[in-house]
Amino acid sequence: MIYVHTLRPDKVFGACRRFVQAVFGESFIEEEQLDLYKITKNEVKPNTPILLSCVTGYDASGRVEDMATNQKQALSNIALGSAEGFALAEKAINAASKNGKWVMLKNVHLAPGWLVQLEKKLHTLKAHPNFRLFLTLEVTPKIPVNLLRAGRILTFEPPDGIKANLLRTFNSISANRVNKAPNERARMYFLLAWFHAIVQERLRYTPLGWSKKYEFNESDLKCACDTIDRWIDDTAKGRDNLPPNKIPWDALCTLMSQSIYGGRIDNNFDQLLMNDFVKRIFQPSTFESDFLLVDKVDEHGNKLVIPKQWYQRRVRGLVGNL
Repeated sequence: MIYVHTLRPDKVFGACRRFVQAVFGESFIEEEQLDLYKITKNEVKPNTPILLSCVTGYDASGRVEDMATNQKQALSNIALGSAEGFALAEKAINAASKNGKWVMLKNVHLAPGWLVQLEKKLHTLKAHPNFRLFLTLEVTPKIPVNLLRAGRILTFEPPDGIKANLLRTFNSISANRVNKAPNERARMYFLLAWFHAIVQERLRYTPLGWSKKYEFNESDLKCACDTIDRWIDDTAKGRDNLPPNKIPWDALCTLMSQSIYGGRIDNNFDQLLMNDFVKRIFQPSTFESDFLLVDKVDEHGNKLVIPKQWYQRRVRGLVGNL
């Protein structure tokens, strides 16, 4: 490890991963899918806040919003940072604790003084069994220690590496959604997962990957999935198959590069990179059997080809060999 760090510092992460894998086994480094609903429903008491701790530039609030939507649970979203926000937060907590709804307070790290009052309030709160309180915050030493001790802390950060990023994306997309007609939808999801992984992975190499740290996160991925669904459904009109040349590539590329992902970019060179990535990945030729994602994966000259069909095991096998 010392030799690698001295001679090839860019290979340290991969070397560390192989070392840990050799010592503790493959299962130790595999990322497990977090079952947020199970934790919320069975492992947390009503007066125990759930703290979603995120690194700078990453937002986990989308996970709570998606979970609330899937479970048809009423959720109140309040952003802190002003006197008005504090009043709305207290009002929402008082109401939700009585009727069993959920409340999510965003960016609570901006109000460390008010969190002391919140901790005392929760300590004496007699809440409805279904009441849950979510707090999103960035990692900072300003958060009151008593609140951290009283709450359930979940840490979220972008996955390290293309492999981990792809696995997290595949775990977040349900099989029912992938298998929905037309059949070309699954290929589009795979292309999106690959694109999302590249965009996030380049953030690790700022200012070489991107000129600055952009907040590309799971909300962008979710919005892109919804966009693909909308355009594919409108074009297919209920058919089981959709010719690749009939897919509205220009519209999808424009939305990806200028709005969904590109809307965060404020540098001309970064925008050119984004446009190029989108055009290379979202094109009709990606549906050809010999289309290469990567021409040379390793020193043996192995190539990375998109699976012809979406099989969970097959896709996982392909990703696992990266």
